[in-house]
Amino acid sequence: MNAEQLWDTTLNPLTRTLKRVTLEDAEQADFAFDELMGTEVEGRKKWIMANASKAELDI
Repeated sequence: MNAEQLWDTTLNPLTRTLKRVTLEDAEQADFAFDELMGTEVEGRKKWIMANASKAELDI
């Protein structure tokens, strides 16, 4: 990402959106992060298959 893209997407106070993120259940969040971002493909594939119908596509 170059400096102009960073400004447009993140730094410009006129266009950025800041939201507070809290973790009510850190253990569950840690599990989800490991499952979705980890090196094991099978768990990620199972999660995607189980939750794909919940996705809202903006195409």
